[in-house]
Amino acid sequence: MTTRTAPAPRPAPGPAEPATTALSAPSRWERRVPLGRAGAVYDLVVTVGFATPWTAAALLDLQRAAHAALGLPGIPTPAFGPVELMFTAMMGTAVTMWALARIRYPFASLIAIDTGGRVAFSAWMVTALLTGASPVVLGFLAFEVLWGILQGIGVARALR
Repeated sequence: MTTRTAPAPRPAPGPAEPATTALSAPSRWERRVPLGRAGAVYDLVVTVGFATPWTAAALLDLQRAAHAALGLPGIPTPAFGPVELMFTAMMGTAVTMWALARIRYPFASLIAIDTGGRVAFSAWMVTALLTGASPVVLGFLAFEVLWGILQGIGVARALR
């Protein structure tokens, strides 16, 4: 007499793997967007310095110095007090954590959300420029638009 045993349970997917079963393929939104990770690395490099009040103050000082050294028109970044630095550091921390999530999980769903965020960030930068902000903002705007376009193309390809 043979004894039948139940098959061993299939291990749960790892954290970087989309959940799939033998009957279903990963959703289009779970597909990876190759340039999504690169955009996240860019964000990490640019924003990690804004993640503490002390490093944010130093970077804002550099922006003011660049504005003055280049003799740019417009209003330079003002010196921030403790409350402004707190909000700057909170935003820097949030964007840094969001970048780390996208580096780990460059799925079309997350990259699509980020691309929408890039559109919003670009709109706020254009608004700042139109109301007199220093042209130093143009450097940030150019990369925001570039990564928005590249990621948008990547998401569109992933969803095909």
